[in-house]
Amino acid sequence: MSTMDILNLNEKINEVITEENNDDLEVIIEEFRRNHFPNVLSKIKQFRENHKTDDKLAELLLLVESISHAQIGENKAASEIMSNLYQNSSDLKSEELILYGELAFMSDYKLARRIMSEAVKKMDNDEETDRIKLARGYLVLGETEENLEKFVRAIKYYKRGLSCFEEDDNRDKYMILFLHFKLGVLYSTINDSEKSIEYLNKTIELAGDDHPEMKINSLVSIAKTYGSKDQNEMAYSYLEKAISMLENSSLAETMVHAEAYTEMAFYYFDQSMLEEAVPNYNKAIEIFLKLPNYSRRKLGMIYMQYAYCLEHKEKANKSLAARSYETAIDELEKTSDRELLENALADVISFFDNTNNQRKKKLYENKFVQLSNKNQTSTM
Repeated sequence: MSTMDILNLNEKINEVITEENNDDLEVIIEEFRRNHFPNVLSKIKQFRENHKTDDKLAELLLLVESISHAQIGENKAASEIMSNLYQNSSDLKSEELILYGELAFMSDYKLARRIMSEAVKKMDNDEETDRIKLARGYLVLGETEENLEKFVRAIKYYKRGLSCFEEDDNRDKYMILFLHFKLGVLYSTINDSEKSIEYLNKTIELAGDDHPEMKINSLVSIAKTYGSKDQNEMAYSYLEKAISMLENSSLAETMVHAEAYTEMAFYYFDQSMLEEAVPNYNKAIEIFLKLPNYSRRKLGMIYMQYAYCLEHKEKANKSLAARSYETAIDELEKTSDRELLENALADVISFFDNTNNQRKKKLYENKFVQLSNKNQTSTM
């Protein structure tokens, strides 16, 4: 949902526009529609200098200002506007609280939680409450708690949101699907594997053939969960399905595609099927390197496992293994995980010792000593 939809801008403009302010107000709205947010802020300042504003118009301008500040990263300014509006307004209706909560969510999660908690409390006490509005309130609360890393609370609110939807209503089916996926992922985050797999399997069932992206994400998430429990045969069956769907989907060459190949590679790695692991690691690396933001820690570990497979498979490729080990160290040196880097350096030193490359061995021994000295200095 866009910010214009949340704000219901067209309807609100019709309530405040006059012959006198029409031209200047239209300029502000056009700049807002074009996402020219710095222009919106300057135009609103000029508007206030040239026009009188009643309460409705003043509120609308402040809401547009808050959104504009949030969209250009000025979260403090956006939060202050929403906080002042909330504190200075009395007897707000539930729909007004939901609007304030949704807009506060753009800049201040704790403020959004405070406003939306009041909104859902008010709606829970109202027998005539619109279930969709109530669901929106719980969804924002869930997202707020998730962003604040309060995952158990997020699960509670997502479940309450889910209870607002009706399975026999076609309009609700995507949200029911989406919430099952969110709950599956969050249960995985708090290490409740049983509940995670239950919700993700339900997501796969609900997705059917109409929502392949959600289905793929759920298949990979379940595989990762089984993999974390060392139930690799179960993980393999889900990965097979996911990878068969990925190539011709909109998720091809994305993070979930890279993760699917990584998990499949590790399945073969764990089974000592190194020949089969190599092409999967290779595909995972190719995709990771195309992503704008990837975890250097994760890629470094993948390169280490890839290099090990190249070194120890039946037809070893020692030269490619050497390059992969070195790339792994390059990636891990850019992380803050010193223990992981130390262990990786030890493995790389051993590799170059076994391949009689004394120059490289010495290079990585020096890196190991420097890292150890740095660790000792930081603990003094």
